[in-house]
Amino acid sequence: MATLENRSPPYNLSHPDPKETFARGLALIDAAGAQKADLVCLPETFANAGLPRSRAAEATEEPGGPAFQQIAERARANRINVVAGMRQFVEGGAINVGVLINRDGNLIGTYTKKHPTEGELENGVIPGAVANVFDTDIGKIGIAICFDMNWPALWTDMKDQGAEIVCFLSAFEGGFPLRAYACLHRYTVVSSVQSYYARIIDRSGAVLAETSRWGRLVTADIDRQKRWFHTDDQAEKILAVQAKYGNRVRVETLGHEHMFSIARLDPDLDMNDIVGEFSLVDFESYIARCTSAQDEVLARSREKR
Repeated sequence: MATLENRSPPYNLSHPDPKETFARGLALIDAAGAQKADLVCLPETFANAGLPRSRAAEATEEPGGPAFQQIAERARANRINVVAGMRQFVEGGAINVGVLINRDGNLIGTYTKKHPTEGELENGVIPGAVANVFDTDIGKIGIAICFDMNWPALWTDMKDQGAEIVCFLSAFEGGFPLRAYACLHRYTVVSSVQSYYARIIDRSGAVLAETSRWGRLVTADIDRQKRWFHTDDQAEKILAVQAKYGNRVRVETLGHEHMFSIARLDPDLDMNDIVGEFSLVDFESYIARCTSAQDEVLARSREKR
């Protein structure tokens, strides 16, 4: 949305019309659909972008209301999954939610912001209770919203629920912590922000694409079969994979982290075949194996005491 909440002195010279902002969001869905994207994200309470809290009710509706229906129609028309930030009325106040709509325009689920700011709480926003991860045709998707950035347990919870993609809907960019969460939890993070710089972040923490003042929409291809490995007892296999598969794969090495990745450039390849052929152990399996071995040693140590 490329706008920030009003402050004094005002950084927005005039408040935008929420209807025009909402229409801009619909246009972004159409543009993403034209690029054949599988998933598009709109920011936290995106129709409210640039409004002071006192006007938040202008872009707030009941769950399943007219704005939701318009977003669902665009998802269906473009055959695209949509995650959008909305403000909805509920009994006793309002909630800050991310809605996930599939290619058929059906609601898959909603996540209610678990950690609102003090200002939101004072303005009647009710916190959510749990992290949610949803099954889609492109993998398991989790949602976090803005101030949720500051509670690591929420991000770990999404990992434990099997999240492969986490959509971060926000008023601000989020910065380095998003890269850290992506790297530590091995999921792709897709941010969508009211300000200028939204990002698509790889599981390594690398930024694959970023919006700007001029480019409000960016895309990136995510290979769900891309695998990550620790170099322990496996570093010598890197050259062998490159020699065998040449330009059919891309191997990336991270020297500081003692890790490497293998991604397919040839869609006819199956990463499971490569893993089996070279007896590779992916990073998650290696960590799980080490954890189990550590527990066994500790258990034996306790028995001897």
